[in-house]
Amino acid sequence: MSLESDDRVAHVVEAQDFDALMAALHHGRPDILILDLHMPGLVLLDGLRRVRQQLGDAPMLVLSASTDPDDMIRCLGAGASGYVTKASDMPILFDAIALVLAGGIFVPSDIVAGQGERIGHAGAASPPRLTRRQAEVFDLALEGHANKQIAYRLGMGEGTVKTHLAAVMRAYEVNNRVQLLRKVGSAKIKSWH
Repeated sequence: MSLESDDRVAHVVEAQDFDALMAALHHGRPDILILDLHMPGLVLLDGLRRVRQQLGDAPMLVLSASTDPDDMIRCLGAGASGYVTKASDMPILFDAIALVLAGGIFVPSDIVAGQGERIGHAGAASPPRLTRRQAEVFDLALEGHANKQIAYRLGMGEGTVKTHLAAVMRAYEVNNRVQLLRKVGSAKIKSWH
């Protein structure tokens, strides 16, 4: 109801269960999908991967009652563009929607806090080495901050943030933030810096 009442949202389509969702996706791709992690019929990782295949590049935001960092990391690794807890206020949900539509990754700061050491390079014996500044930019990007916010927090230009993120992406052999978070989100390697 909150989404439908917001003038920024043109059209909302609801699906009662996983089969209805897949049928709706077969008929057209939404600009964004907000998916309840405990939707009837959804088998967690396999279901998220199937949805991701149908969505193509459209962002998928997972909505869950769980505040377990492992649940968040699994969802991101399976293709989610963001993770929002059901306890979040509506402004947070709208911020998450705006961020993932702009190509960012949204993760709740209260879940991410203290988890940096668990996120590393998927499948590698050791994560790539980053400079201190690259690691600072990377940490804030993993928390879901946009480039402008990172620049403000670290007292640098937005172009410098982009340069550091580009270096991080090269180190992790990915092309964008979504790929980066998916790659690092599925691993549990000690600190990368």
